[in-house]
Amino acid sequence: MLGVERYKVSLSPHDEDWVREFQITKDELAAIHGDNIIATHHVGSTAIKGIVAKPILDVAMVVKSVGALNITGMEAAGYEYRGEQGVPGRHLFVKRRDGLFSTHHIHCYPENHDNFISVLLFCKYLNEHPEYAKQYNDLKVELAAKYADDRETYSDGKQAFIKKIINLAHHHFFGGTTP
Repeated sequence: MLGVERYKVSLSPHDEDWVREFQITKDELAAIHGDNIIATHHVGSTAIKGIVAKPILDVAMVVKSVGALNITGMEAAGYEYRGEQGVPGRHLFVKRRDGLFSTHHIHCYPENHDNFISVLLFCKYLNEHPEYAKQYNDLKVELAAKYADDRETYSDGKQAFIKKIINLAHHHFFGGTTP
């Protein structure tokens, strides 16, 4: 089941149902946004095979026009529009169960947005390099034990590892590092 209480950290073992939930969500987004969508990807820890994750489905959606996002349609489908949330150019929608448990994060990007490229590369690299996926898994478990009631500190504790993987992924896939 998807959902984590707001501001909390609760990890679940990898669940193949997350792939099915992504497809359902992708279809729902296509119905709401139509031909404004260029691409939709399952990202975040639920997209990395074999590792624990907060059971919140992260979806990265690239659109032709951020200005043409169907906010009313998203709200009608149960999503709350949260704006850029500290990532300029990216627009976030959050779906909650019972008003408390976050279940879906939809990250909307214009084409070629650096953050979109990074989140995509991060997942792809960890899925292709299980030794790094295991390191990430272990880090997440350690941080969750320390910061179960503080999602922000938990997330901050992962940043150095995430940056390292993104740099490795850029080098691996493009022969260089991030700008």
